[in-house]
Amino acid sequence: MVQEPWLSWLLLMGRAAIAIVFLVSGVHKGIWFSKAVREFQDAKVPFLYFFLIGTIVLHLVAPVLIITGYFVLESAIALAMFTVIATIKVHHFWDMTGDDVLLHSRIALANLAVLGGLLLLAAVGPGQLVL
Repeated sequence: MVQEPWLSWLLLMGRAAIAIVFLVSGVHKGIWFSKAVREFQDAKVPFLYFFLIGTIVLHLVAPVLIITGYFVLESAIALAMFTVIATIKVHHFWDMTGDDVLLHSRIALANLAVLGGLLLLAAVGPGQLVL
């Protein structure tokens, strides 16, 4: 097992790597809000504006908390739950045909990797480097 101080540095880099995925997503959804609205409409998300704004807030706040090392467990679990729901709702490749199967199965597998990272982070915590 990796010992301190390397453990905390690796956890900080891992926190940043996982968090940036969601942070960029939140920024993009905010900048290109009308495109995000269309994506949520295509996914048939109920209460569209409520869930879209909630998604943007989650994608902006939780990653910052994870990077800084505060409320890491809660933020990682919230993002993990979001990832599971979004993957099932949007990337349900098992119901698709043609080229969509390949595209969405790849995205679902990438989301599975992110989910694994979030769960590992929830399990081990932020380490000693809290910003």
